[in-house]
Amino acid sequence: MYLAQGVQGIDWEILAPVIFGMTLVLSTAAVFILRPLTKRLGELIETTSRNKQAPLSSEDVAKLTDVVGRLADRMESLEERQDFSESILTALQEPRDKARLAEPTDR
Repeated sequence: MYLAQGVQGIDWEILAPVIFGMTLVLSTAAVFILRPLTKRLGELIETTSRNKQAPLSSEDVAKLTDVVGRLADRMESLEERQDFSESILTALQEPRDKARLAEPTDR
């Protein structure tokens, strides 16, 4: 509406340095304010990570070994089941076996 009435645009020669100056001041202020906070946060994270790196007890190692063993047994069982399922599916893809498996015969 204002442009249709002939209002002059923004004078960028004056506004650009103002925007640049404000950006520079705000960025500098943000660094001065946030740097101590982030430094303290980094130290806190470093301290907690050092505490977590404590060596495991032999009891914990035994528990983890048991869990890994059980997981390996379950994976082996899953592999056997998958091999069995794949063998049935390949048998169904052959026409001779497909007819034999699809229609039961009386004995």
